[in-house]
Amino acid sequence: MTRPGSMTPPRGHGIGRIGVIGLVLVGVIGLDAQAASAQSAGDAWRFDLGATLQSLTSWVDPALESSDDDVQGVHGGVVRLKWSVEWTDRAVLEVHERVLASVSASGALGPAGFGVSRRPGRAFDASATWVDTEGTRVVHDFDRIALRLFTGPVDWTIGRQAISWGTSVLFPVADLWAAFSPFELDVEERPGVDGIRALAYPGGVEVDGVLVDRGEDGVSGGVRGSWSGARWEVWGGGGRFWDRTVGLAGVTWLGDHAQLRLEGAVGDATRATLGVDRVSTRVSVSAEIHYNGDGAGSAAEYPAQLASPVLSRGETYYLGRYYGGAAVVASPDDEGRLSLALSVLANLDDRSTAWTPSASYDLGRSARVGVGGLLSTGDRPSLSGGAPSVPILPTEFGAYGRQVFVRISLFY
Repeated sequence: MTRPGSMTPPRGHGIGRIGVIGLVLVGVIGLDAQAASAQSAGDAWRFDLGATLQSLTSWVDPALESSDDDVQGVHGGVVRLKWSVEWTDRAVLEVHERVLASVSASGALGPAGFGVSRRPGRAFDASATWVDTEGTRVVHDFDRIALRLFTGPVDWTIGRQAISWGTSVLFPVADLWAAFSPFELDVEERPGVDGIRALAYPGGVEVDGVLVDRGEDGVSGGVRGSWSGARWEVWGGGGRFWDRTVGLAGVTWLGDHAQLRLEGAVGDATRATLGVDRVSTRVSVSAEIHYNGDGAGSAAEYPAQLASPVLSRGETYYLGRYYGGAAVVASPDDEGRLSLALSVLANLDDRSTAWTPSASYDLGRSARVGVGGLLSTGDRPSLSGGAPSVPILPTEFGAYGRQVFVRISLFY
């Protein structure tokens, strides 16, 4: 059974051994130089190189009641190299290489992990599958290849780039370019999409225009305008996303100690999220309620919903229509080394929930270790009798089972 958000990148072509050689050489340089940085004599050019390395070891208790499998072990790893070449204040070339590896006895990823988000459709495939055997997969990809030009009235970004719209924390509405799965653990950098972006600021208004080539998924484009005041932030826009025309709008009220947010989508897709945030030096709290117009009307429709285009392309990761959720992040120590977090997602239709507690500690010298898990409540899935068997999903989050993990992150 395929869960929403449990998709792996497709097999790629072409970059292959060049990517391997570049990754190894640059990795050695980056690890030795500890975030290497070089400037030309005249300071006209600047070269920066950084890297992140993350390791995740998980133990997964499958949700399927008819499964005879014991707890499964899954190991994942991500290496990201970030190149940047800057010319005065006029242009920046940014390139990210990403290697994603997974090893598991069953060949399946856990519900939470690295690379569980849907990779966006792109105009050209810059990935290469280095290893693809039973239980082991290693994929190299150029996740960012973008040239930014600062021309004065308009700032241009051309190529593979990260784009994020909207303000929702748990239930995105306007994030229609490349959204994360709610159980994605590699969220340091958003996946890049291939396109052109123009940012202009006439009369104190930010105007953001985007045109993206999604390859087999077609061309998408949209425009958004944003206005900011002493207590308010308002934005609105719309466009053609995949095969649907959607209007978007949002407003945020900024209080002294909290903020209230509302954003929505209308047209071929209807969604809305109402949220509140309270931020302090030690504790941050967010809560949201969400309406998903694309969701199934009942649990009986969940299997068909799993195959719908809106889930397969990552436009949304939720099966139902009505949701609530909250997230808490706390730093109890004075130095801010210890971080405690908890997020809760609830399907208000079938009353299933997903709890993701985590704790991490900053060891210094750009190293962090952490533990966490995914605990779900709700009736678990089963398989119908007969041939072929059909999955029966009485609840959404009950299908995710349980998972615990240990995580190590290094930053250079």
